[in-house]
Amino acid sequence: MPVVARGRRATSVVAALVLGVSLFSGPARAAVSEPDRLWVVGTKAFEDALYDLAYRELSRFSQVAPTDPRRGDAVFLRAKAAFALGRYDDALTAFRAAETLPLRVATDGEAVFWQGETLFRLKRFDEARERYSLFVRAYPTSPYADDALYARGFAELDLSRVDDAIASFQALLREQPQSELAGSAAYALGRELVRAKRWDEAFAVLSGYASRFPQSPFLPEARYLLGVTQMETGRPAEGIKTLEQFVAANPTSDLVPASRILLAETHLREGRAREALEEYQAFVKRAPTHPFVPQALYQVGELSKRLGRQAEAEAAWRTLRRDFPRDALASLAGLELAQGSLRRRQFAQAMDIAREVADDGGAPRLEALLVLGESALKAGKPLEADRAYRAALVDAPGGSTERFRALAGIALVAETRKEPAIAKRAYQDIVDGAQDAELVRWARERVRRLEAEERQRSAPKSKTRPQPAPSKKGSPRS
Repeated sequence: MPVVARGRRATSVVAALVLGVSLFSGPARAAVSEPDRLWVVGTKAFEDALYDLAYRELSRFSQVAPTDPRRGDAVFLRAKAAFALGRYDDALTAFRAAETLPLRVATDGEAVFWQGETLFRLKRFDEARERYSLFVRAYPTSPYADDALYARGFAELDLSRVDDAIASFQALLREQPQSELAGSAAYALGRELVRAKRWDEAFAVLSGYASRFPQSPFLPEARYLLGVTQMETGRPAEGIKTLEQFVAANPTSDLVPASRILLAETHLREGRAREALEEYQAFVKRAPTHPFVPQALYQVGELSKRLGRQAEAEAAWRTLRRDFPRDALASLAGLELAQGSLRRRQFAQAMDIAREVADDGGAPRLEALLVLGESALKAGKPLEADRAYRAALVDAPGGSTERFRALAGIALVAETRKEPAIAKRAYQDIVDGAQDAELVRWARERVRRLEAEERQRSAPKSKTRPQPAPSKKGSPRS
């Protein structure tokens, strides 16, 4: 934030000095000396904001009248003209010179203050802070003391000295409560306390901001920060109300998207899924290119699914994959879509989406391979199912649930392909290593079934010889 010191205080003094010279140089005097002429032109040009002319004429004045008692004033005004022209190096040199000279156009120590201002614009923040601190210590009752405290706070922020900046803003509010900078300082203080997560202190500053500074240009931002602080200090209902009021009153603010995200997350924590969904949807509509949109779209899908709105859920996930294909959540959205297609027995569609997710190589790859394997198996494509399950087996950590699911898939494919030895080996690996008791029972039962089928196939077929019918005359004769 730029630091702007109030410059009106010197103007009336300059005008008075010019007027005095003008009166002195009236008709009673036959001619005006060169120093007087340069002084009048230079100071009048400064008063009229003709800073280039002022700088040039006051520089010449200092050269032609080095012992004139007005020399200090000329140096100081020349410095301010250079400052106004953005010639900060020249301004700094002149302000430093003016510090050692008697001045009538400046308050005590004002040259020190303006050194701080100039150093700030030169981004020499450490030196600027030192000048502001010296000024505040030496001239605590100066009309520029509030400017110095305010500017010192921002210099400290640029130096990443956040605690010192907070102390500077607090000092301004404590020592200069009626300053026209108090509202800006209170906002800066509240903002930095929020960033530092000093929630109770932030709440103390922000809760009374609207009543204390009703005309502040930072009132909307302060209301947003108050809402954040209320939520962080265990006042979610108040925070929701504050943020809703902020959004309604400032629909075009850059903070509206963050407000809606915060409202959605708070509703979600409080168990209000429907309200959370509405906030996420409003956020996506209001800021379709915001960095948080992928997260919001994924949450729209999750919450819609939870509320039984599967079509809306899948629409959100498809939008996420289409508009933000490289976001990490796009793969998760794809996995949800593949699983939904699998549940509806749309096996070809499930395979296509699962294959895309697996090829993305993100975190959902392993689950996508398992979905691909299951979809291919149910679609009657055992070769593709086997490839997917074996790829999952390679990726799955040892002892993980996913590893044993992959083994189960390999075994089922082997059964389909009439490869009982491969199937039994996979089932036995499940029996030997899985922790899921139900899965172990299932695999053991499959092994028993395969073994029973093997025994049945290998057992010799019984050959029963037909017995002759008994003779009507009894036993046959030997």
